Amino acid sequence: MLIQLFFRGRRKSSAADVTGRMKKDNDPRHFPDQDTAESQPADDTAVSASSDAAASIPYTSQAPSFATVQRRSSILTDFLRALLIILSAATLAGFVLVLLPQSTVDTMAQFLQSRHETSQPEKFALLYLGDEITNNELQVRGVIRNISTAPIEQLDAAIRFFSHDGSISETAVVRMNKDIIGPGEIAQFELVYPNYKMEFARYAVEFKLRNGDVVPYKDMRTDRVQTE
Repeated sequence: MLIQLFFRGRRKSSAADVTGRMKKDNDPRHFPDQDTAESQPADDTAVSASSDAAASIPYTSQAPSFATVQRRSSILTDFLRALLIILSAATLAGFVLVLLPQSTVDTMAQFLQSRHETSQPEKFALLYLGDEITNNELQVRGVIRNISTAPIEQLDAAIRFFSHDGSISETAVVRMNKDIIGPGEIAQFELVYPNYKMEFARYAVEFKLRNGDVVPYKDMRTDRVQTE
């Protein structure tokens, strides 16, 4: 009898232990064992390291796609604005030239031409330029000499006559008496203006090749008359 009670107690104890362990496993308030608790900080450390690595990666902000289009539009706007300013300045200069007297415009043109000619070497010298009125005819005569080391071919003299108000009245082109002027040689030109009625106040002369290029010269006249 005692033996049966002992075995019954042992069975109840064993069943209670098993039931107790199952309750502990199923109890949500039950904490993990020591091994699981010790491994948890390692997982937290890994998560923290990943967060630090992600934080250490530099953040690169991408510019909006319309930034390039906006920059190109700004450059195009600046170019159009500059072009408009240039066109306005050119139009204003044209109006100023229209309002200026012809004599002032001619003086400015001669000044610019003289500046351009001085930058080129002089090829010949003007030795004489004079005029004479006989039998109602105006005669203009000039003499030049080639002072360069190369021959001068097809040189003409362009004579501009100015009226009394300073404007250009007429322009006459006269050829030299030689088509080819060698180094050191002398050539001359002569113009006869018929039915002259004193309508010119003065005249000026420049020398051009027949292709239109202006040839600079050195003024070596000893007696200058009222030409320029």
